[in-house]
Amino acid sequence: MSKHMSELPVIQKPSENEKKSSSCDGCNTKGCCGALGIRSGAEKEEVYRNVAIYVTIGIVVIIGAYILKSLMSLIVT
Repeated sequence: MSKHMSELPVIQKPSENEKKSSSCDGCNTKGCCGALGIRSGAEKEEVYRNVAIYVTIGIVVIIGAYILKSLMSLIVT
């Protein structure tokens, strides 16, 4: 029975030489990982623009949900 069984591959951690660098390695690159698209060292105008976009999206979602709730309650009643 052991002749028919195959060996399972073993998961090994990559060595230091095999590690790949990502765009989030350092903040000197433009691909620095930031929360919601806001990276450290960004200009104020860019941060204000991103925050305004997120607030606008939030308002649209809330208004859309309210309108949808109102329409659904009109249909059910």
